[in-house]
Amino acid sequence: MKVFIVSLRNLILGGIVFLIVLVAGIVLLVKDPLHVSDSYRPEEPSVPASALPAAPPDGAAKPTLNLDVKVEGSTADVKLLTQNFQFVEDSGDPNQAVFGQGHAHLYLNGEPKGMIYHPEFLLKKLPKGEHELRVELNYSNHLPYKVEAVQKFVVQ
Repeated sequence: MKVFIVSLRNLILGGIVFLIVLVAGIVLLVKDPLHVSDSYRPEEPSVPASALPAAPPDGAAKPTLNLDVKVEGSTADVKLLTQNFQFVEDSGDPNQAVFGQGHAHLYLNGEPKGMIYHPEFLLKKLPKGEHELRVELNYSNHLPYKVEAVQKFVVQ
């Protein structure tokens, strides 16, 4: 009989705590203390999530990219051979993308390694074995041209 009374007492206390939490949650939702409903204001202009790529001028050709990789020891000398593309430093302004200009994003063995602002660079201290180099061209606001090149090479 004593076990039944203790269990009934715990059941009643648990029910009371549940009801208090439920009522508190309903009150918070109704009162909206964080003013969540104020976050949507249709009268204010919206801000774009990201800038759009620059429109290509009439008759402008899409950039092209090829890789020239020469390995010597544990260093790879990489040349980005492009057409209709000019490497420029990042301006910091996402709305200042110019068609045919930008930088490259570098991936080594599937991992991002950084941004490239010049058509020639070195990859140093590479471990022995096969590596995959992927480079994609991007506008200065980091949106892709959807132009990339992939090359595999071996470090002896």
